[in-house]
Amino acid sequence: ISAMSLAEKLSTISGVSQVSTGNGIGKPVIRGLSGNRVAVFTQGVRVENQQWGDEHGLGLSENGYENVEIIKGPASLLYGSDAIGGVIYFVDERYAKDNFIETHLQSKYSSNTAGWDNRLSLKLSKNKFHFNAFGSYNTNKDYKDGSGFYVPNSRFNTGDFKTTFAYTGQNYSTALRYNYLKENYGITELDSTLLANYKNGRDPGFVKQPLTTHIISWDNTVFLKNSKLKFVIGHVYNQRLELEADSLGNPETALGLRVNSTSYNVRWYSATKKQWSFIAGSQGMYQYNKNIGSEILVPDGSTFDLGVFANSTFNFSAQSFWQVGLRFDNRNINTKENGSPGDEGYKPAFTNSYQSINFSTGVYHKIKDNLSLRANIASGFRAPNTFELLSNGVHEGTYRYEIGSTSLKSENSYQADVELSYTNEHIDISINPFYNYIRNYIYLSPSDSVIDDLPVYYYQQSNAGLFGGEASIHFHPHPLDWFHVEASYNSVFGRANGQNLPLIPSQKIVTTLRADIKSNKKFALRNAFIQHNFSFAQNKVAAFETPTPSYNLLNAGVGFSIKNGNKDIVLNAGISNLFNQKYFDHLSRLKTQGIYNAGRNIYVSLSVPFEGKMK
Repeated sequence: ISAMSLAEKLSTISGVSQVSTGNGIGKPVIRGLSGNRVAVFTQGVRVENQQWGDEHGLGLSENGYENVEIIKGPASLLYGSDAIGGVIYFVDERYAKDNFIETHLQSKYSSNTAGWDNRLSLKLSKNKFHFNAFGSYNTNKDYKDGSGFYVPNSRFNTGDFKTTFAYTGQNYSTALRYNYLKENYGITELDSTLLANYKNGRDPGFVKQPLTTHIISWDNTVFLKNSKLKFVIGHVYNQRLELEADSLGNPETALGLRVNSTSYNVRWYSATKKQWSFIAGSQGMYQYNKNIGSEILVPDGSTFDLGVFANSTFNFSAQSFWQVGLRFDNRNINTKENGSPGDEGYKPAFTNSYQSINFSTGVYHKIKDNLSLRANIASGFRAPNTFELLSNGVHEGTYRYEIGSTSLKSENSYQADVELSYTNEHIDISINPFYNYIRNYIYLSPSDSVIDDLPVYYYQQSNAGLFGGEASIHFHPHPLDWFHVEASYNSVFGRANGQNLPLIPSQKIVTTLRADIKSNKKFALRNAFIQHNFSFAQNKVAAFETPTPSYNLLNAGVGFSIKNGNKDIVLNAGISNLFNQKYFDHLSRLKTQGIYNAGRNIYVSLSVPFEGKMK
């Protein structure tokens, strides 16, 4: 499936949605929760890139990752504070085979944005030493909606470089990883001046948002006699700018914020062959943010996290086990005063500490050969971030005036989650309901007030409940083992104080017909699919939030392979939004401006791999 952002690709997974800005910026939503409530990990460290804002994306390129692991629901036990909605864990590509060199060139063209996505990788391994390098560049013009309207200044371009130096021995392994990402996004504002001077180029105009991210980590594993010790230390640097034009048309930094985060993660794993197994560890982070622009959304300040945990697994049999764990976390927030009392946008100095004890317990049992049950109860903890505590001003990227509250308390989440799965040779069926109770849930509530011609939103707090679930079926009938029918349904509903919570994704049904074909021909069709997405109307909205009508989307694609030694050249082609549907996604931030999501997109990609043995 072709997608404009990495978050959009993740949203094809049942239970996952995205808050989108329409121009490559997407933020994953897991069962109605996003932002600081979803922890993102790469290179073994937590990504800290000012994720408090809806218009702030993942800050990662998909290039160089083998797969993505997603945990739905509170995962604070192993991953720390903020993970009350879930965890997204990016796993790096594996190394080349020992004494081999591998290269991979990939290029994709997307018609909707006249976009090019080019990637190159190099991997080599020699005598237990490994080297990986990945580079990519992505450039796009403004996207076109289903009515043929080019959305002005929705253009963007990104470039990244990622590398790994590693050694894997019998008793010790280590990996030094570095990732650099440069992003440049236009910010869409439908004003008369912009429309009058509109030209569909590739360089974002004003207002635009350049972003720079550096991630470096050092990952070490020591294999002991009956256990192993894993230690990861990393640093994340993120700079976010919002550039406007001054009176002479030159760039001026309206908003600028730098965040430096240094973290560690230590885990000890006991032997796994015994009936009991254990994991124990500690995580910590020191973060400092500094403003460099004329406007200030988040004041200068620091955050310090420290957590310790223990988790155990008891295996009743090869078909049944029980897990239980406990964790303690402490977060300290300290910010500086900004402005003077009575000034517009004034932010007082603020210091506070937040503590929490969390637990997780769950069982897995194979009821019959083809039927299994999994049940979990887990708690999570999230301290309010400085944006929720101290906001007092225009948040330009979101088109609203936001006001925080220093009296906000920590959020505490308690989720019950059950999954019943049936699997045989030809069919897989899964039903997975959940209920997530969040004490002191913090949410941004719209009001009927207006400041600086923008609607005013207040950060408020109350107990809330989110509930729903996912159901899926995968049918591959015999003797047509190459043919697959997949369908999934996911839903989430949110309530607080008898009212609907804002920004809850609509219910969706996704149905896919897919063919995976094996062939020994020089040029062969390898796969084909057609996919239908139905999004229900979202009428369960909060006060001052507008409902969203239902819509249908149809996607289709084919893939071909060309024999080239022991590695196939792969050619993919497809169409997203085949019928050029004009629609709003309920979580689109451009919906309030009357801007539709992207229309039809035809894409073609070519992937050329090479593998050779080293002497």
